[in-house]
Amino acid sequence: MEVRFRNNTSSSVNVAVMFYAPDACAQDGQWGTRGWWVIGPGSTAHVLNTGNRYFCFYAESADGVWAGEFGPVHIYRDSFDSCLLIGSTASIGKVGMRRIDTRGNDIIVNLNR
Repeated sequence: MEVRFRNNTSSSVNVAVMFYAPDACAQDGQWGTRGWWVIGPGSTAHVLNTGNRYFCFYAESADGVWAGEFGPVHIYRDSFDSCLLIGSTASIGKVGMRRIDTRGNDIIVNLNR
């Protein structure tokens, strides 16, 4: 399934995701983490292909934050590609993520304020 994000706000949005990755992250929580996609106002970005119906995301912009109860996930100032249970001293913090159910279909997550 393809996962895309559409920014319906007036500011650029930074997006990070958490996705099921049992092969790559078998010993580190079975979930991969990846960020950042910077999506301009009115733009859409393809961020993930997944075979699992669930994924999670965190997003932030001048217009607000989209967070949730899943994780917590280490985030970094620069781009990252890691696993749920891996953190480092380069982490700028931990965030909770929102879970999305794709129901087995391609999806566009609309970021609205």
